[in-house]
Amino acid sequence: MIHPFSRIQQFLSHIFLLPEEPIIFQELFVDKNPNYKEGLWDYWHLDGAFVALEYTDELKTELEAYKYYSKQEKKNILLPKLLECFELFCLENVDRDAIITTVPLHFFSRLKRGYNHSELLAKGIAKQGGNTFKDLLRKSRLTKHQAKLGRSERLRNVRNSFSFRKKYLTTIKGKDIILVDDVISTGSTANECAGLLRKNGAKRVFGLFLATSEHT
Repeated sequence: MIHPFSRIQQFLSHIFLLPEEPIIFQELFVDKNPNYKEGLWDYWHLDGAFVALEYTDELKTELEAYKYYSKQEKKNILLPKLLECFELFCLENVDRDAIITTVPLHFFSRLKRGYNHSELLAKGIAKQGGNTFKDLLRKSRLTKHQAKLGRSERLRNVRNSFSFRKKYLTTIKGKDIILVDDVISTGSTANECAGLLRKNGAKRVFGLFLATSEHT
């Protein structure tokens, strides 16, 4: 739980542009894929789940500002850690011509926030890594907030909530795809997206995440 003072400080810094203390992130740099695959086996579609950071209260505060308070500049402190994870895992395990994509937001969510926070991170990775970014997926159904649901509820909540943009069928055929998102917890959302990408011709799908809220 985030301390109430942290929320007040976040609000005041947003309104009055107060100076913020530098954030020290707790690094993980781990592939969580074996943990997820052990539980779902044939129903698990990711070939790797690479995670950069622990989901600490400090990181949660920064992410909330980035996602919900229109502080796009937060990307500049988050992207370097994600890029470090990309260089550590993806350059070694993934084809050099891999396509980078992201978990999409529903139209109404994107309209409310003004941008897709994960898409900005994905485009930053693609630009600095020399890869191509493609917006391969669409969020076709508005869902409940995943953080408020249990594991089985999360799986049901995201089932059939995404669709593939058919104009990219030829583009992704036989290609490695790197799916970028901010946080992975149970893996329900990433797994749903990965299954859809593989169904439409992707050779392998790897997840690249800024943080995990639980790990083993």
